[in-house]
Amino acid sequence: MLKQIFSVGIALLGVSIAQAHNPKSDPKNGEARYIANEAVMISQGDTKILFDPLPLTGFGTYPDVPEKDVKAMMAGTAPYDGVDAVFISHAHRDHFSAEAMNSYMARQTETRLVAPLQAIAMMIAAPGWDDAFKKRIAPIKLNFGSAPVRFQTDTLDIEAVRIPHSGWPGRADIENIVYRITLNDLITVAHMGDADINPVHYKPLAESHWSLKKTDLALPPYWIYMVPDGERVLEIMNVRESVGIHVPIEVPAVLKTSGGDFFHINGETRVIEPAHQSCAPVTFDKADFTVCTVPRDADIRLFLNDGQSKPYGSFSKLDDALAAKGETLSLAMNGGMYHDDRRPVGHYVENGTAEQSRMTRASKDNFGLLPNGVFYVDDTGPAVMETQAFKAKGLTPRFATQSGPMLVIDGALHPRFRKNSTSRKRRNGIGVTEDQVYFVISEAPVNFHHFGRLFRDHLKTPNALYLDGVISRLYDAQSGRNDPGLRMGPIVGVVDTP
Repeated sequence: MLKQIFSVGIALLGVSIAQAHNPKSDPKNGEARYIANEAVMISQGDTKILFDPLPLTGFGTYPDVPEKDVKAMMAGTAPYDGVDAVFISHAHRDHFSAEAMNSYMARQTETRLVAPLQAIAMMIAAPGWDDAFKKRIAPIKLNFGSAPVRFQTDTLDIEAVRIPHSGWPGRADIENIVYRITLNDLITVAHMGDADINPVHYKPLAESHWSLKKTDLALPPYWIYMVPDGERVLEIMNVRESVGIHVPIEVPAVLKTSGGDFFHINGETRVIEPAHQSCAPVTFDKADFTVCTVPRDADIRLFLNDGQSKPYGSFSKLDDALAAKGETLSLAMNGGMYHDDRRPVGHYVENGTAEQSRMTRASKDNFGLLPNGVFYVDDTGPAVMETQAFKAKGLTPRFATQSGPMLVIDGALHPRFRKNSTSRKRRNGIGVTEDQVYFVISEAPVNFHHFGRLFRDHLKTPNALYLDGVISRLYDAQSGRNDPGLRMGPIVGVVDTP
């Protein structure tokens, strides 16, 4: 019955959600704010989420949520104004109060709830339940060993996996959920509930789940710092930083001397800094993509020939050439269409020197599916612009590559794209917003309409450019990815300089 009642919950979670204020000066940073026990608020930009915010009791062992915080949450006042979603790890009383959660849902009518079915069943049986809540609830039902559940909203990429409760196998019936959530494609956090700290629970998903995304901040139960396998578990989970939670009122002496960071005082915070760049899997309209997010101020360049006027042809050769100069290739993709001799098909500029003139005439190939466009980098940063507009402005960028077709033009899909097109290929492209540059490659064949909608509807790029198909490849030093293939022409890459 519960499955039927909430079958639409995950789909409905995908609607636009409320906005809030990030107090940090760097707009890319996030913040973790400690409330009590395992209650933590995460904020980034205009997005806020709460983990386990309304426990029933701390049993006199763990700190209760202060009354001032409960009142602020219920009223939706600062700092708990505009909360987008609440996440419940499991239904134990020191993490969750069904009656309090019903009251919160009734008062905060824009907030969504993600919770295991055990918690939802308790809410239904508790005072204050309203059937209208089900439209804002995404139920999590996972068995041990099940593949992670994943779904997305406009600002959240949500992944959930069931990890046994501490004390396993004695508490195997408890639906303890470990959440990994990315906010605004910038920061990724993990809340582990009362997860058992044994690598055997995490290893089966090491390659298929944990390794696919770096977690910027994990919130494990404090005992992770007090057991021999704790560090190994964080390594398997691909965690950069961690802060322990569920700390007793009387902090254990062993925890104090463990060297691990932990929350203990109501209101204390930690800044969450996103990685310099992040490549993450994204599922959009039932197709898989890899989306690499790069800040606009990153050192983005185009590369074609080496010092002997021969095309680099591969990511490895380019990386070696940069290393000889003390630089590192951190991210790269094939950077536009090319002829058999690796010369660019369209306009190409490297280090301020034009290697090839622009082409604007229509033709039967993808490049001639007008309008096409130019990705370029000048003194104002990176941008994508339709070719005729680029020509009219008389721009003289440091780097530029012309390709086509345009995927998104001033917020609209290319007018020639057809939703039912049967031309499906593995494709790569690039899009730019006010804050980010997105390097994207499809992991399965898609048509232009599908690929363009990913940029327009998910990444919200006002302009995006198709770079190529079939030969599409990605290099990501952070994950060790280096797609093989035939020798390439232009390469667009991100360079790190010490």
